[in-house]
Amino acid sequence: MTARKIWVGLPAFNEEATIPALFPRFKEVFADGARPYQIVLYNDGCTDRTVERALAWQQELNVEVIGKPVNKGLGEGLRSLVAHVTERASDDDVLFIMDCDDTHHPRQFADMLTVLDRGFEVVIASRYRRGARIAGLAPHRKLLSLGAALLFKSLHWCPGVLDYTCGFRGYRVALLKRALAHYGARLVEERGFACMVELLLKLNHLGARMAEVPLDLRYDLKQSASKMDVGGNTTRLLRKLVAWRVHGLE
Repeated sequence: MTARKIWVGLPAFNEEATIPALFPRFKEVFADGARPYQIVLYNDGCTDRTVERALAWQQELNVEVIGKPVNKGLGEGLRSLVAHVTERASDDDVLFIMDCDDTHHPRQFADMLTVLDRGFEVVIASRYRRGARIAGLAPHRKLLSLGAALLFKSLHWCPGVLDYTCGFRGYRVALLKRALAHYGARLVEERGFACMVELLLKLNHLGARMAEVPLDLRYDLKQSASKMDVGGNTTRLLRKLVAWRVHGLE
């Protein structure tokens, strides 16, 4: 029987400063050779040395780079990573999507895989579960995040989910294939931040079994200022959530 393969999807836009810190963490996690894996970095129009630095690790890690020379946003990265992996992966494989800015740690894969092995199809590293650690995030950002999460859940109930927007998730490939068969190119239509919520809600619509583990979020390790307009993205996402509630996701 072929061992389950771990796929790691990294949407990246100008992350050359974080590659030297993040990739040794992958080397540590996969050092025992116990399971096959593939790291897939999505180049979202990087203008720095992100791609060069990632490819320099190919002698030590299983790394490949896909993507486009023009910045298309997180939605295109998520869509491309899902398509790339589902075309190559077996149903039993797992796709982890995580940030490439060294705020997420791959050591959490082990706990997330344990959850998937209990029969769940999506596992989210959540900021709102007991035991979560959020280092380096301003108090007002934490409060805004919690308030938004409560509002999201009131608009769209996803059993087992509190954190609708965190980008650190694990997906069973069989579920993603089923979702692509149902939605096709419409599985991820949003260009920006809202794509993470869009995918979650569409998987929930298909009856996906979801669970969470506590997130270890290390904003104190971030090498540069956030590229995301948090306030603007949150406002646009709330509008989308209302529209999806009124008109549906079909």
